[in-house]
Amino acid sequence: MKYTIVFFFIGAISFAQTDSIHLLDEVKLYGNFSPQINSGYQVQIFNDSVVNTKQQSLGNLLQSQANLYFKQNGNGMVSSISLRGSGASHTGVYWNGMAINSSLNGQTDFNTFSANGYNQIEIRKGGGGILFGSGAIGGVINLRDQIIFEDKLQTQINLGLASYTTQKGLIGSQYSTQKIYAKIVVEGNRSTNDYPYLGTDLHNENGDYENYHLKGVFAYKINDNNQIQLFATAANNDRNLSRTLTAPNNSKLKNTDSRLMLHWKNFGQAYNSSLKLAYLNEEYHFYFNKESSDYSFGKSSNYMLKYDFKYFIKNSLSLHTGLVNKYSTANGSNLLDKYRNDFEVYLLLHQKPIDQLQYNVSVRKGFSSIYEIPLIYAADIKYQWSSKFDIKANFSTNYRLPTYNDLFWNPGGNPDLLAETSTSGELGLGYHHKKMTINLTSYTIKSKNLIQWRPKTPSYWTPVNVQNVENYGLEFEVKFKQRFKKHAFEIQSKYAYTIAKDKALDKQLIYVPTHKANASLNYRYRNFTVNFTELYNGKVFTTTSNTQIVSAYWLSNLEIYKSFLKQQLTIGLMANNIWNTAYQSIAYRPMPNRNFEFNINYKF
Repeated sequence: MKYTIVFFFIGAISFAQTDSIHLLDEVKLYGNFSPQINSGYQVQIFNDSVVNTKQQSLGNLLQSQANLYFKQNGNGMVSSISLRGSGASHTGVYWNGMAINSSLNGQTDFNTFSANGYNQIEIRKGGGGILFGSGAIGGVINLRDQIIFEDKLQTQINLGLASYTTQKGLIGSQYSTQKIYAKIVVEGNRSTNDYPYLGTDLHNENGDYENYHLKGVFAYKINDNNQIQLFATAANNDRNLSRTLTAPNNSKLKNTDSRLMLHWKNFGQAYNSSLKLAYLNEEYHFYFNKESSDYSFGKSSNYMLKYDFKYFIKNSLSLHTGLVNKYSTANGSNLLDKYRNDFEVYLLLHQKPIDQLQYNVSVRKGFSSIYEIPLIYAADIKYQWSSKFDIKANFSTNYRLPTYNDLFWNPGGNPDLLAETSTSGELGLGYHHKKMTINLTSYTIKSKNLIQWRPKTPSYWTPVNVQNVENYGLEFEVKFKQRFKKHAFEIQSKYAYTIAKDKALDKQLIYVPTHKANASLNYRYRNFTVNFTELYNGKVFTTTSNTQIVSAYWLSNLEIYKSFLKQQLTIGLMANNIWNTAYQSIAYRPMPNRNFEFNINYKF
């Protein structure tokens, strides 16, 4: 009953003003990724020109463009992120502002997500528990469909052929007017994925996969004050699981995901509000022997309500509040049939007392049917030292709630687990010029009660709150662009130094590279584009004692594009791993040798 009263009270505020004047600028419409309410954080946005150049997985895009680290069990296999040295379940992944990390294990498999079909991909590094809730310890990634009401009709066809009998196809169409917006994207790719293991007589046996995605966006502008939006996605990923250097494999994994979300936006002269209702469903089937009909499975259904309200007291002062209610159920072969109901509310104050200074202070509290959700708080600040220099800083407390597998796996689940907690601090310096941008950021993260699975008997393991971890590091980014008549150059480079230590062992965590970097050179002349990238991944430890490693590696990739018919038709040729480097992301699981892709992209 008390939840209903809170929701009614906040909703009543939004309906109390119905002015037709809409004074909100475009930046404020970015919601929880708005530069204003993230003043002291690093927020990076990739737009359509980067996201939809070619068909690729979300993980491959973020690794090449954002210098993020991914652990991959081979090409196209299970892929998980480690952002700022945090665990795979410590990065929040969002779809149009709604959390979509797996309810079963808290993670996201980035090879089951396509990067295509979205208008923007937003990345916010650093603790984000206030705005985003559980798991946002290392950072947050948001897949965004940007809706613009304009007169437009466009269809895109993208076809690709690549090494290892890889075939890709996408067709997407958008129709919009001043009142209506509709977009549908259908895509798929499949591959035998049988690349050789360099330096051996083996090849990537049992590595073939098929991925299919359907995405739809529909919106109606009722009037200047109200919009209704509908988002829908469905994905089917069917892949065999590759062999290793030491053993063959005949297993298979199938994932199906579906998401549906209704979004109502209401604007006024001094406020805006957003109500989202969503249904998220995930399911997997694992076949130890793909030739057999026997399998294990797990599935989860999530019903979510999210309400955000922003009130602008004056141009320099605003109040932001929101609530999230998530009811979910789960069951599986080794999972007890359970449900959980979580409710959380947050409050944030933004102020810009002078033109050079802006800051945010915030707090969040939650309640759950099965465990205690901690109270967290945060503050961040940005000072514009001059027209070219700025300083950013933030401090936050964050948490991650136990997952269904942690709590109810049979045998071994532990319903008495506590939420993981952490404190984060960050300081950043920025230089911004019309030709050059430089950012330098230092950070620290201290985490307690991290959940580890440990052996309880010889036959099964159980999770306990034991691990305390300290992360700290530096991130450096530089971007330079120059134009000479019809020639345009853009050079950018990113470097990350990361230390993530288990405090009890005083050792670097496994699969966290101390050094990671990338650099790219982009050259454009009229309708001709060349993009050369270098990726460096430092060595990683594969044992907690730090006695065994996966070696560091360099990768070089080259892309060449030529546009025709007034930019409607683009033909591209990509060469990946051009020096034919033998490398691994996970021990004993080699990644592809030199490979090529031919791509045709037609918009009309």
